[in-house]
Amino acid sequence: MEFTVSNIEKLAELLRPPEPDVLQGDDLYSTSYEITTSRESKRSETLKHQKIPKTIEEYELQQDEEAEQMGKTGLRAEDRKTPAYIMNYQQSVSAEDVFLQMGPKTPSSASCENLIVKIAMPGDKKENIDLSVDTNSVTIHSSQYYLKLPLPHEINPDTSKANWDSAEESLVLTLRLNREFDFVNF
Repeated sequence: MEFTVSNIEKLAELLRPPEPDVLQGDDLYSTSYEITTSRESKRSETLKHQKIPKTIEEYELQQDEEAEQMGKTGLRAEDRKTPAYIMNYQQSVSAEDVFLQMGPKTPSSASCENLIVKIAMPGDKKENIDLSVDTNSVTIHSSQYYLKLPLPHEINPDTSKANWDSAEESLVLTLRLNREFDFVNF
């Protein structure tokens, strides 16, 4: 075997120790930056300002005060809860449509005139609700809830209705659908 430069380089490559798959702390390059934590100092500062309850009653009072602070109207939209809602289609049918099946309507949502959105808002009142409806979305602001709901179909906001159901503490929106081929379906 000849000792050429390329053979010596290949031999040196074979004798070099393999690099680890995972870099360890000693293998990392050192920098002039220092990595520290300030977690403990921030935690101790918050504990100084926060009163630690000694009894169950004090704990419950503290929880009630925190819940009351969160329920104030000064909160941003992101801090409020999103209410539960249900969307249903509504269709006006006559006896001809149901029993004789003579009308042009079908059981599909293509023949529906209204979109009913029922939004459950327990603990809220009708006076606290700010409702904004445009052709493609519904936005609801209240002291406890925030909802920006994109709609599956374009609607006509001028002929739509909103009702407050005080028994169920829910807002019921009857949104009139505005479709391109309504003259064919109706």
